[in-house]
Amino acid sequence: MAAGFLGGVNVTTFAKHRLTRPLFLQRLNRTLPGAYAGEIARVKFMDEVMLSEIDGGLDELVLLGAGLDSRPYRFADRLVGLRVFEVDHPSSQASERLRLRRLLREEPRGVRFASVDFTREDFAMELARAGHDENAATLFIWCGVASYLPGEVVSAVLSWVGAHTSPRTSVVFDATWASVLRGGSDLYGARELVQSVAAVGERLRWGIPDGHLDDTLASAGLRAERIADEQALAAYVTRTDGSLLGRPNASGVIVHARVISTRASTESARAAKRGE
Repeated sequence: MAAGFLGGVNVTTFAKHRLTRPLFLQRLNRTLPGAYAGEIARVKFMDEVMLSEIDGGLDELVLLGAGLDSRPYRFADRLVGLRVFEVDHPSSQASERLRLRRLLREEPRGVRFASVDFTREDFAMELARAGHDENAATLFIWCGVASYLPGEVVSAVLSWVGAHTSPRTSVVFDATWASVLRGGSDLYGARELVQSVAAVGERLRWGIPDGHLDDTLASAGLRAERIADEQALAAYVTRTDGSLLGRPNASGVIVHARVISTRASTESARAAKRGE
């Protein structure tokens, strides 16, 4: 589906064709060490979290900063009966919807779109307009976005998720370590990541203070369910013979966190008493 989204000759072409793949990976691993293996591991980890949450009972799936995320379409059979939302910047979403119509011939009827600029608009209000229910059991997927937003925006989004009332509500997101943002980090691939982002006119703006993940989550009303650092992500790119496809970038961490609000805890306790 990636090739269909991108169209023509693209990065997928070079990464998968047997003649260009070795040179492509060699160059990528030199300019962005760990990016290729890290991205594969990130997708697999988030897919795994999503499928596990669906099995546990979900009402909604919300993709924050969806970009060209293909999960609503790759997993359409597993998402039957769920309300699925894609939230993204207006210009990015317009581009994606055009590509979807070209690829699928029509926009999927089971997906609701909400156009939001996280830095300027009330994302909660826009999602509510699209039909999001803050009492529903919801999984938020926030992939490749948080590190590029101001800290106050990230805190607002995570706190909003943490204020949801269902004990089944959670968020899976990736974040950079704060030490990487300051430059000079010795973590694998960290310096090259900062340089690569700067080269395209972007910059990393938010990171989790090293050693303070639990504190960061707790301040937003969340607690960690699963944490995937470089070592944990390596399991997702390990071949059957034990060798690695590649070493994942170590600049950050992927977190699956669940709400710990008082109301959610109370509802969970009541459900336990009822034998649910």
